Amino acid sequence: MPTYFLTGANRGIGLEFVRQLSTDANNNIIAAVRSKKGDVDELKALAKNGNVHIIECDVSSTDSILSLEFRVAEILSKTGENLDFLFNVAGINATSSDTSLSIDAASLENHMNINVLGPAKIVETLRQYLARGAVVMNMTSGLASMTVAKDMPKCCTYSISKAAQNMLTLHQSRDLKRNHAIVIAMDPGWVKTRMGGKGAMVEPNVSIEGMLDVVGKLKKEDSGKFYRFDGGIVPW
Repeated sequence: MPTYFLTGANRGIGLEFVRQLSTDANNNIIAAVRSKKGDVDELKALAKNGNVHIIECDVSSTDSILSLEFRVAEILSKTGENLDFLFNVAGINATSSDTSLSIDAASLENHMNINVLGPAKIVETLRQYLARGAVVMNMTSGLASMTVAKDMPKCCTYSISKAAQNMLTLHQSRDLKRNHAIVIAMDPGWVKTRMGGKGAMVEPNVSIEGMLDVVGKLKKEDSGKFYRFDGGIVPW
């Protein structure tokens, strides 16, 4: 029974992951949301399948992340399994109109806290529950690629934070070798979600199907790579 843990599970890409994974009764999904009091109706409907466990995790709060250890341990104790997949999906792009000439200090700090420190602390907190050969996937963006983003002058603060997350991915791939974990960065494409906004071109189901296919075929030598949802390698 493969066990998945993912953040940002109540909408967009995260919700589509849960939707696709939950159709297989053999999958066990731990779906983390910022608050159970938020917009979680669709996720609760999926939880009726019996293999989706909804827990709270505010990625912007270190205290909330640290409490994951007990919440996840309780669920895993019932299945006798460890985490086979850890997907850091939650993230923000809150000031998409900014440029290098208009960066706001508070916004940059917020993006770095949620997009970089959050995934770092989640992996740190849950590493003891990673199964041998587990896959850690950090959801990044093509805008984090120095090569891709050079011709795309938008979302400056977001791009900076996601580029930092890419560096985090490289360090995690090295530091988790003793766990035999595979750590990758993943560009989901410009997906038609609330965050994707106007102009998005990739349907959520297509993006998630592609990403699940990629992570399902990973080998240990793939750790530390930057993938696109269709399996292509993205230049750093």
